[in-house]
Amino acid sequence: MSAQINQLVTLAKSGDADAFGELYELYYKEMFYYARCVTGDDELAKDAVSDAVLSAFRQISFLKKPEAFKGWLFKILCASCKRQYTENQHKNTLVWLDGDEGVEKYPLPPDGTEELIALKEALAILTHEEKEIVILSTVENYKSHEIAQMLGIKAVTVRSKLKRALKKMRDFLEDNGKGG
Repeated sequence: MSAQINQLVTLAKSGDADAFGELYELYYKEMFYYARCVTGDDELAKDAVSDAVLSAFRQISFLKKPEAFKGWLFKILCASCKRQYTENQHKNTLVWLDGDEGVEKYPLPPDGTEELIALKEALAILTHEEKEIVILSTVENYKSHEIAQMLGIKAVTVRSKLKRALKKMRDFLEDNGKGG
């Protein structure tokens, strides 16, 4: 699969819009899921993904290594989510983790359960950056060095912020009688 993706990236870098479209199809659901977790809103997530995809399409010729495409794409998406989040801070920022059709690929408590509600509340107390790090690490399974590259910070900073954010969530859950 990675050889096929690298070939699509190489074609897209040379201006092949169909190849870029195929790349988009491969990553759209994962991008949308991540954006929705970070922004807390379907419409903001769709806007963030659209902005990120358009930006990636315009900038793909600058991508040096085809094998770095996914990390590069998510770095652009992170920036797009941050813009959407910042521009819409006045909206409810509760994080929704339940999925749309075909998007729910991560094992989460069923919608409406106390566990999912508690998880949403715990994520909602985090700063935007903490939420990004927690989601990239625990939901998307990125390593600290990959997250560091996406967010433009050091890997050691990612690890310490992740540890503090998870402790903050655990403390919140314990303080509110919802377990840890």
